Amino acid sequence: MNPILLDLPETIESPEILLQMPKAGFGKELHQAIMDGYEDYVKYLNWPATPPALEAVEEDCRKHHAEFILRSFIRYLIIEKKSGAVIGRCGFPALQINWQIPQFGISYFIRKSYRANGYATIAAHMLALLAFEKLKARKVEIYCDAENVASIKIPLKLGFQLEYVQKGGWVRTDGELANLQTYSVFSRDSLPFLDLYYFP
Repeated sequence: MNPILLDLPETIESPEILLQMPKAGFGKELHQAIMDGYEDYVKYLNWPATPPALEAVEEDCRKHHAEFILRSFIRYLIIEKKSGAVIGRCGFPALQINWQIPQFGISYFIRKSYRANGYATIAAHMLALLAFEKLKARKVEIYCDAENVASIKIPLKLGFQLEYVQKGGWVRTDGELANLQTYSVFSRDSLPFLDLYYFP
């Protein structure tokens, strides 16, 4: 499989949210989303302790656009449709992609002021469907810090099963090693139905 030759949608819609390929001009809104709850991303996602500058996030949006085209890292911005606000980001991290299988991991974050609306679950659901339907995945996984209870609920709602636990994914801010719980699903048929708009 040559990833560059795969046709991927630049936008994917559900009734509630829009997934948008990163591109120039989204840096300011994405920076606001990153800053809203940044301490949680440091604790549970191993992000740097120092938040990024606005200019750096805009630069990342442009780099992520190029990476999307090359399929080296497939990311989407998460946009709430009713407000038009950028509320987070999701994607298939490069380190969790194995094109030979193919196998994909899903990552996501939602800004603090928009949590508890089910948006992360919908975004993860959309990416899982994209992996099976467009990328011909044979396995999709989500891993979560064992103490991130809210995040663990997401794969469970989508029919993922706990496959294994890894101790030492990274060193947490308290100096302890993180316990990462990996949840996996092996078929599109294991996922709930979701009304999506992205196929041509």
